Amino acid sequence: MQDIVSWTTQILRHDASRPTWLEERKFEWIPLIKRALQRIFNGESMILITDRDREWFAHYVIFSINRTNNRPYVPIVSINALFPQIDKNQQDDSEVLLISDYLNNIFSQGYFFWYVGKNDALRAKLALSHEDCFLWIFDTELQNSFTLQSTDPLVDIKLMQMYRIFNLTIEAALFGQITME
Repeated sequence: MQDIVSWTTQILRHDASRPTWLEERKFEWIPLIKRALQRIFNGESMILITDRDREWFAHYVIFSINRTNNRPYVPIVSINALFPQIDKNQQDDSEVLLISDYLNNIFSQGYFFWYVGKNDALRAKLALSHEDCFLWIFDTELQNSFTLQSTDPLVDIKLMQMYRIFNLTIEAALFGQITME
């Protein structure tokens, strides 16, 4: 069993997707991954929200993360499955509170948001209204988030690499290959 830092470094150097750029930022990456995994293993569900430009990413994650039969399912759902009308409602403070109350009733074990997108998008308001989310933010640096640049010509590839490493980390944690210390 390896510690998560050593394991992640090894994976970033040798994975077939070649996410070597992420190794340079592993000390930003690893704390976020650790916290997300701890919350999942404590029984919380993950609600994936993206801005409109990254809806394709949400579809890919939701359809692929639990595709394998070789591990327990990850408790993840897209906000679009819970609120198909998410873009029709103005998300003022009262709307955010109503949605939060609804989610608190559904997810009695707790939940957290995984947000991927720009922080000024309407959908971001819901995710950013909660503390301790799993944030992949574009064009703005926020505390406890991983920042990407939307102008980067490889940003979509980087998203896929990050997702791949996240998924591999989930699997390694589930099968006791890594420790969270």
